[in-house]
Amino acid sequence: MTDSAGPGRASGGADLMEREGGAASLESIGVSVRFGGLMAVRDVDLRVPPATIVGLVGPNGAGKSTLFGVMSGLLRPSSGRVKMHGRDITDESPQTRASLGLARTFQHPEIFAGLTVKEHLVLAHRVRYEKRRIWSDLFTMGSLRGSDSDETQSVGDLIGLLGLESVADRPALGLPLGQARLVELGRALATSPSVLLLDEPSSGMDTGETEQFEATLHRVSEKRQISVLLVEHDVELVMRLCRTLYVLDFGSLIACGTPGEVRSNPAVRAAYLGEEISARTVEPTNIGRVQTPDLSPGPAPEPALDAAPVLDRVDSRAFVSESSAEITVEDLELRYGDALALLGVSFTLGSGKALAVLGANGAGKSSLARALSGLVPASRGRVFLQGERIDGWSCDRIRRAGIVYLPEGRGVFRSLSVLDNLKMAAACLPGRQSRVSAVESALEFFPALAGRRRQIASSLSGGEQQMLSLARALSTSPRLIIADEMSLGLAPMLVDVVFEGLAKAKEAGVTVIMIEQYVHRALAFADECLLLQRGAVAWAGPAESAGGELLVNYLGAAVTASS
Repeated sequence: MTDSAGPGRASGGADLMEREGGAASLESIGVSVRFGGLMAVRDVDLRVPPATIVGLVGPNGAGKSTLFGVMSGLLRPSSGRVKMHGRDITDESPQTRASLGLARTFQHPEIFAGLTVKEHLVLAHRVRYEKRRIWSDLFTMGSLRGSDSDETQSVGDLIGLLGLESVADRPALGLPLGQARLVELGRALATSPSVLLLDEPSSGMDTGETEQFEATLHRVSEKRQISVLLVEHDVELVMRLCRTLYVLDFGSLIACGTPGEVRSNPAVRAAYLGEEISARTVEPTNIGRVQTPDLSPGPAPEPALDAAPVLDRVDSRAFVSESSAEITVEDLELRYGDALALLGVSFTLGSGKALAVLGANGAGKSSLARALSGLVPASRGRVFLQGERIDGWSCDRIRRAGIVYLPEGRGVFRSLSVLDNLKMAAACLPGRQSRVSAVESALEFFPALAGRRRQIASSLSGGEQQMLSLARALSTSPRLIIADEMSLGLAPMLVDVVFEGLAKAKEAGVTVIMIEQYVHRALAFADECLLLQRGAVAWAGPAESAGGELLVNYLGAAVTASS
C-alpha cells in the first residue's frame, strides 16, 4: 500500500479490493458531500466485505461522521453511490435500509427508563419480526406482553452472546457505561442485521470496559458472520479489531490497507501529527526557540494480543519546583455521568512556560481545559494557581483570577468592531485608565488589528479573528492562557499568525497551555509536553524529548489483527 494517489483516492484501494475479492456487503462509490462551499467528503470509495470488521479512522474534522451518515442514510451524498449487497441504496431512507439488514449504534446510548435489559432487546426484536405486537404493547400499562418461545430463545441467546446474563432483569437505566454500550449493541443485533455500523462505541469507557467490548464484538462478528463498519477515535483499538482500515483526512481518503500497512504509512502519520514527518531533526523555528524533535517511529513494546494496554499513572508534577509554579494540578478526575473523561491527571507548570497537551481524539484534552477554567466541575482532585487552591471556584471567579480559556472556534463578538471587542474584554479591569491602556497594549501586540480597529469582526479572516481572540485575552492581563485548537480550520499561513500571537503572549510572561492538532508546531513552541490517552497521562516530559512516544500513542503499537 502506498500514499494517496489523488483527491479522495488512496492508491492501495485497487490492490485491496483485489485481495478481498467478491461482492461487498456495503460500499461507497465515489461519494462526495458538500455543505455550501465546504467539501466535507471528496470522492471516497470504501467497501466492507462479508463477515469482516472494517475500520474508518482519521483526525478531527476528517469527514468520518459525514461519510458514516451517508452510509446509514441520514445524509444524502452530493455525488456518488452507496450499495448494499450489490443493491443501490443511495436514495433509500434509513428505515428502508434497516429493513434490508442495516443496523447502527450511536455515540450516546439512548436507554428507555422503566425497561429492563431484556425488555430493550425484546422490543428491538419485535420491531423487526412482530411490528403488530408493538402497538398492543402500548396498552399494557408500561410493560411488554409476554414473549413466545421463539422470541424467548432468540433474546436469550443474544443476552448470552453479549455476556449480560447477570443484569438481564435489571433496569437498563443506571447501568455502567460499558454495559449500556452492550445493550445498545444488543438492540442493533436483535434486528438480525447483515451489516452493522458502530459509531465510536468506546467513547467514554475505561480500559476494562473497552477490553470487554472488544472481546464481545470479536465474538459477535465470528458467530453471526456480520459485516461491521467501525468509526472509532481509539486507533489502537481499531487496529486490533480490524482486518482493513480506511483513513480520511480533510474529507479525502489518504490510505487503506491492513493495520500494519496503515501504521507505517507516512501520510497517515503526517495526518495525525499535523504536518509532514521527517526522519531528521528540523532546524529550530523562530517561535518558541525549542528544537523540533525527531518523530520517526522507533522500536515499541508489543502488548499482549488479548488485552488493550493498561496505562501506568504518570506523575508530571516534577516539572518545576513549587515555589516557581504558576499552576499545579493534582489527581484531577472528571466524569460526564458514567463516562470517564479524566483520570488522575497531575502536572505542574512554571510561570511563563508553555505546556503542549496532546493526544488522539477523545483523549480528554478539551475536558482538561474546561475543568481548569471552571466550566465543568471536577469529580475529584485539586488545582492550585500560584499556590491558591481554585478547584471548586466558579468559572467567572477563575476568569477574574487570571485564567483565560480560548475554546475551539472564534472567541469574538462577530457583530462588534475590533475596538469594541477589546473594550468588552477590558471592561473587567478596575479604573478607566487601566482599561484604555489594556486596549492600546493589545493593539500594539497586533499591529494588523490596529489598522482595522473599526472593522466588524465577522469581516475578518479566520486567522485575524483568532488574532483578535488572543488580543482580547491579553487585554485582561492574564496569568494563564488555555488555547484549545486555535488553528482548527485555518490555512497553514494563518496558523503562523496564531502561533506568532501565542509567542508574543509567552514573551510577555504569560503562561500558556496549548491543545493543538499541529503537533510539530506545538512541540516547537512548548517547553513541556503532556500526552493524554483515555483521560490519563500516558507520557510527560520536556517537549524536545517527546520523540517516538507520540507515534506510539497516536497510532498504537499493539499486535494487529492482520498479524
